[in-house]
Amino acid sequence: MSDLDPHAPLPDASPDADPTATAVEAPAQPPLARASDLGGHNHITWFNVATPPAAAAKEVAAWSPRRGRWSIALERVALAAERLVNRLTSPQFNPLYHTGTIAFLLLLIVGLTGLYLFFFFQYGYDASYAAVARMESQIIARTIRAIHRYASGATVIVTLLHAYRMLFLEKFRGPRWLAWLTGVVLTGILWLAGVTGYWLIWDERAVLINDAFRRALDALTPWNAPFMAFLAGAGQSGRSWLLFLLILVVHVVLFLVAIGFFYLHIVRLKRPKWLPPMPWVVGLAVVLLLAGLLLPVGLLPQGDLLRLPGAITFDPIFLFFLPLPGARWLWLGLLVATLLSAALPWLSRGVRRARSDDADTAMDVLSYPPAHPAGPRVRILADRCTGCTLCALDCPYGALEMVARDDGRPHKYVARALPDRCVACGICVGSCDVLAVTLGQTMPENLLGLVAGRAAVVNPGPPPAPATAVPLDPAQLRGARVVFTCERHAAHGARPYLDGRRAPAGGPAVLITLPCAGAAPPDLLSRALEAGAASVRVVGCPPDDCANREGVAWAEQRLTRQRLPRLRRAYSDAPVLADWLPPDDFSQAFERPAPTGDDGQPDFAAARRLPRDFSWRRFAPAVALLAVALLAQILLTDLPLRAYPDQPAVVQLVAGDLGAAFGSLTAAEAGDGVYRLEVRVDGEERFGRSFAAADLLGQEAADDLAFFHELTLPPGEHELSLSLVGETSGAVWLLFDERVAVGAGEVFQPLLSFEAGVPCPPGRPCAQ
Repeated sequence: MSDLDPHAPLPDASPDADPTATAVEAPAQPPLARASDLGGHNHITWFNVATPPAAAAKEVAAWSPRRGRWSIALERVALAAERLVNRLTSPQFNPLYHTGTIAFLLLLIVGLTGLYLFFFFQYGYDASYAAVARMESQIIARTIRAIHRYASGATVIVTLLHAYRMLFLEKFRGPRWLAWLTGVVLTGILWLAGVTGYWLIWDERAVLINDAFRRALDALTPWNAPFMAFLAGAGQSGRSWLLFLLILVVHVVLFLVAIGFFYLHIVRLKRPKWLPPMPWVVGLAVVLLLAGLLLPVGLLPQGDLLRLPGAITFDPIFLFFLPLPGARWLWLGLLVATLLSAALPWLSRGVRRARSDDADTAMDVLSYPPAHPAGPRVRILADRCTGCTLCALDCPYGALEMVARDDGRPHKYVARALPDRCVACGICVGSCDVLAVTLGQTMPENLLGLVAGRAAVVNPGPPPAPATAVPLDPAQLRGARVVFTCERHAAHGARPYLDGRRAPAGGPAVLITLPCAGAAPPDLLSRALEAGAASVRVVGCPPDDCANREGVAWAEQRLTRQRLPRLRRAYSDAPVLADWLPPDDFSQAFERPAPTGDDGQPDFAAARRLPRDFSWRRFAPAVALLAVALLAQILLTDLPLRAYPDQPAVVQLVAGDLGAAFGSLTAAEAGDGVYRLEVRVDGEERFGRSFAAADLLGQEAADDLAFFHELTLPPGEHELSLSLVGETSGAVWLLFDERVAVGAGEVFQPLLSFEAGVPCPPGRPCAQ
């Protein structure tokens, strides 16, 4: 079997179609082959393994992860939203199931449109704004710019939706910590990239971003004064292009880093999906193109460092901080939330113990504590392994690999587990028909004990002797339906049936909960039929909504005989059904009949297939829903804002080198060891600060003492003076002393000219 391709077309003759098979009569179902006639080898199979004691079911219950009530509650909110979308479209065309791949598609669109805009961009206070204004005057560039803006915001929104989905599925445990941590960092990178993009335009909104940046520099670093000194002189000296070049470099580097983090985000996945299915690629591209054509971004007035911005609009996705300038609690809260989110994989490793009677009575997977918060890890029973490679092929996370066998057994390979990559999905258990793969320390055949134990609860029979094997008693399974479902269904739609609060429609049903629908081996389903079950049904999530990525896809391909291990040919027309439903729609599995074939008989094979036919009637509402969502984003990211409603007068005192006032004096020649800088407005001191002479009189360029201070005044005329006063001698160096008029919303930066002669310090000769 090691050379078989599980994706290859199936031949007409197969080893499981034994021409000597004898039929078994069972009411209301087609003839089935005897277990003794199936297999054709001496290996352990689901048909010849003995049923373990029912008590072993508790070990199987530990396979599924024990999610917290908080995560189930969060998922319930998401399912309510998804239900509305499914009613408009269908689970096959629900965009909420593709948030991860749609986010990457949007990021690619952002990159391509940004590359186009780069070729037309220029650098400088005036040049950058003029370049954007020219883009707005041309329809192609205007459309590309709008697509770039809208795709950027949508990337962050979809990324947050994807993060919410990973949160309630608790996909931060175990080996998924890397994906979770990189996702948290990636969200921050996308936000920073968006902020720098807004900054590059140099409109009034960019001036507010600039103000927020200098406040951050002032609070966290000593670089605020040098930065403001550079800005003050950059326009006159023609060096403002340096600022915009630096911002653009940061903007591009952040985008490239985001691409790298996307790779790290999925590096541990096997067969990762980068892009959504092609209909979504086309649909999203059309929606963005129409939005770019019909709803251009527009342009605010040009930014001016000497004028406070008036009424603007802002984007709360990227610029949520603009209405709250200087709100340190906002940044502190965001920092704490980010750190807690990043540390989540390591904050909840403990496992709460459940009451033992919960597992003993109902044998409910959600009531028995697992050995690990993410479930027990994969384990290979090497003495049973035939080296078929199916488990390694099927594992979505690369937690299994095939290695050369060296124990003398006839098989060439043996599977080897990589527990550090295992997420306990159990898909590998469903891929092994010789019972060589299990989770934790339990044996895989204990699944039979779980079926037998649940059957005994549904149809009680004579109690077995203590610690003896419990066969799949036809008296217990006769007429009952056996349903295998996943942990998500067990937490929501199947919960009332597992608890006994609700009776299944149409008669008794034996419900078996597994970590994933892909963990149900096809031969186990067949053995339940042979034991007398009226039907066997697998209930999993919609294919693009599977918590374990490929579990539903592999389960469907096995049941439709398209992937090994497949449902044996003798059972291809047996009542083995499948439903691929949202977790809160589990009840439909009891209400949905099997489709009818052309001969008027139930077509069980058709009942196992996933819906794959493209339907414009279903897909068109999904595209319309994307258009409505994008329109809402555009409207809600263009909110009005008056950052300075009172429009005060502002005086900014900026100096690139405060010590230049001393001319060529050195610290040794100064008359005082300490000098006090005093700022007076209308004769009243508004600011004072002392400086050591050694700091003021540095002789190296790197030692220049930059200074910045901002005063808010009532509009009108004011007497303004700035002076350095020796604290010992009382000598005064007057840097500025004039009567100035500052209007509402104006920013006045007095010229602190140090080129004129300055008074000599007392008792010292003047420097020539």
